[in-house]
Amino acid sequence: MLESNIVNSTLCLLGCFSLVTWSVIVLKAGELAWNTFRNHRFIKQFANNVSLQPVDLQINSQAMRIYQVGLNTLSHLRGQTTLPIDQYQAWHNLLERNLRQQLQKEKSKMESGLGWLASFGSTSPFVGLFGTVWGIMHALKDIGAKGSAGLDVVAGPIGEALIATALGIAVAIPAVLAYNFFLRQNRATLATLDHFATDFLHSSMQAHLLQQYKASEDSHATA
Repeated sequence: MLESNIVNSTLCLLGCFSLVTWSVIVLKAGELAWNTFRNHRFIKQFANNVSLQPVDLQINSQAMRIYQVGLNTLSHLRGQTTLPIDQYQAWHNLLERNLRQQLQKEKSKMESGLGWLASFGSTSPFVGLFGTVWGIMHALKDIGAKGSAGLDVVAGPIGEALIATALGIAVAIPAVLAYNFFLRQNRATLATLDHFATDFLHSSMQAHLLQQYKASEDSHATA
């Protein structure tokens, strides 16, 4: 009775692993599709906005949040036209740090939940193997007690015990595949966001250089 309960508990545990695994896969797939679509829309809109004027912030996306952080940093420079070049450089360094910090926040959000997939993918086969070993051990013990080792006696208990290993592998395979897939997609998304942040930084630097050049020309014209 105890042996059967342990094997059944192992099977129930693996069933819970499978349920959580597929829940994470579905949620992360929806999140990935949503982020990809919204980022594409916002970055396309930003590409047509060379003046760094506020764009449609209703497009809630990772790129929008990075853009908002950049705008918040640059808002402290509004109306400043006579700053020395070294002060502009300090502001650009601050802007770059803020953009990198936001990128790290977005990376952490994208990686949330992947630890479950990694854990289930690595531990499920061993949990299933434990159930199988335990079941076979006590099946052989019962066979020895009965004094019969015929195929009809051995096949049933051992076949039931092997189900735990099969279920463990069935849980691990989609978990590992999904984990590797989401890692690749996250790297691609982070590369896109990194390029967007770099473009934003370069655009702001170019705008400030042009602003400084125009102020210098105006001062020479006045003189």
